[in-house]
Amino acid sequence: MQNKTAIITGSGRGIGKETAILLAQHVRNVVVCSRTQSEINSVIKEIGNVNNQVNVLGLICDVRVSPQVNSLVQSAVDKLGSETIDILVNNAGVAFDKKLVDITEEEWDQTIDTNLKGAFLFTKAVLPYMIKRRSGVILNVNSAAGKTGFSDLSSYCASKFGLVGLAESLALEIESYNIRVLTIFLGQVATKMWEDYDYNYYEKNKNKMLSPQKVAAKIVEMIFDTKNYANGDSLELYYP
Repeated sequence: MQNKTAIITGSGRGIGKETAILLAQHVRNVVVCSRTQSEINSVIKEIGNVNNQVNVLGLICDVRVSPQVNSLVQSAVDKLGSETIDILVNNAGVAFDKKLVDITEEEWDQTIDTNLKGAFLFTKAVLPYMIKRRSGVILNVNSAAGKTGFSDLSSYCASKFGLVGLAESLALEIESYNIRVLTIFLGQVATKMWEDYDYNYYEKNKNKMLSPQKVAAKIVEMIFDTKNYANGDSLELYYP
């Protein structure tokens, strides 16, 4: 294992959970976060079953709230004895299946704040450590909705299009520090978010969707494959 520290947001379930479990086989320290303690406990247990040598820190964190984000990053440095944060996977996300005229302001804010502001807050919190060490990887989990608009997904598409702009701008800002900003664009993934979004569609099509495990494997590949994934690069993974 490499003596590195990785933070994965939204790692209580789905893509984030599988990414945390897989990263735990490659790095010394893994930080998982969710808004639900039971999910955190479950992930920590599964990571321990896979590799009981890794240091795991699990913390409740709402990615929309800057004091919670800053506290988590500081706790990761203090409690894990790490001098820096080496890997950040911005994965936390929500979606609402509503037409623009029907979505509430609260739902709009929740989507933008989780999917876009959350990535901004975590990136801002870890960047000083990466810049100081002149190394690091920030990977944003995006969607086909970050490239194409979809009906009834205006808030989600807006957040994911915004995430593209954030990644492209940041890649230019940090290119002299040996930090890589990467993006993975995903098709439909068999996660609870999709199940909650459209249960009937999910039940009918889940076997045709990407698995969280396959997505996690590709994320980890991108993080460690420095030859094929340079700063600013992206990958599209739409089908199983």
